[in-house]
Amino acid sequence: MAVRDPGKIYFNPSARTWTHESSPNPAVAQFHNRLPQYSPTPLHSLPAVAQELGVAHVLLKDESHRIGLPAFKILGSSWGIYRTLATRLDLPLTVSMEDLATAAQKENMRLCTATDGNHGRSVARMAKLLGIEAKIIVPEDMDQPTRDKISSEGAQVIVTLGDYDLAVKHAENAARASGDILVMDTGWPGYEEFPNAMVDGYSTMFLEVDNQVQQMIGKPVDLAIAPVGVGSFAQAVVRHYKSPERKTAVMTVEANAAPCLKHALEKGQITPIKTESTIMCGMNCGTVSYTAWPFLRDGVDACTSVSDAESHQAVLYLDSCGITLGPCGAAPLAALRTLGPKDLASLDLGEGSVVVLFGTEGRRQYVHPT
Repeated sequence: MAVRDPGKIYFNPSARTWTHESSPNPAVAQFHNRLPQYSPTPLHSLPAVAQELGVAHVLLKDESHRIGLPAFKILGSSWGIYRTLATRLDLPLTVSMEDLATAAQKENMRLCTATDGNHGRSVARMAKLLGIEAKIIVPEDMDQPTRDKISSEGAQVIVTLGDYDLAVKHAENAARASGDILVMDTGWPGYEEFPNAMVDGYSTMFLEVDNQVQQMIGKPVDLAIAPVGVGSFAQAVVRHYKSPERKTAVMTVEANAAPCLKHALEKGQITPIKTESTIMCGMNCGTVSYTAWPFLRDGVDACTSVSDAESHQAVLYLDSCGITLGPCGAAPLAALRTLGPKDLASLDLGEGSVVVLFGTEGRRQYVHPT
């Protein structure tokens, strides 16, 4: 049975033995390799952090420049949109982007999604590449610079009077009314295929990390730390690192203002929560994805949350190392630095351990916490 630590960390001891049979679809990486500007993103070593914690290596996957955008989301949305459109058009999953664009334009295909930031921009970028329209629904508390970046891709940005969860419902209703193709990174009963395709899209990142870790240190990963919004990326992390041949622990981190996963784990079921404002706006989600939940419930070893101040301090530290991430991208480092000796022992970490942090977002504007 999962137990709640007296502090902020939720531990699930049974996750240590939970496994999931999964292997990446080779078509995903082949597709990404054909996209303009694709190249593997860097894996940085943070030796001072490793020494501070008493482990062998702390490595950070830097997603600040991914296929021309400052976040990892394009990996999932590009594959999900490509696969969805190709399937609807009865085209093979080897079709070129140019031929797919021609066919999609001929059928007047349009995309619709809700976003709290990076997902919406990645959908807008794919629509731009394909020459089709995209409608992006955003919550009212999204800052103007983020809205502007989405609209700069040529998408229509629509502000809903509510939070992210309401924006999701707005997008669902708008797509149903207009016949647009709904391309969400969160799932619910009856809407599961596209979010699962997005999760498949993230497999390219893990193949990169596997190769990079092997080349750098030649040792397996003992702990992977992923940020959580609705949980789809964390689902991908669990699915990869909980395969039977691995013995990797998975830790997730949320914003203190939006701990929807930790709340669900404590309750034993998906339970929507009311969120508050946070500089980690890409993680400001109140409901765990239905498609991600079974993986997170069973496969997450530890779940924690961090404050805006802790995330901001991690941003500043990484900047001093020449690594420019935003608050969501720096949150895994903030979470790692909250671990005390008992927490490290609970995760079986010691002087020979290897930790990988997923820095999912590049630098962006935000109001610095005081």
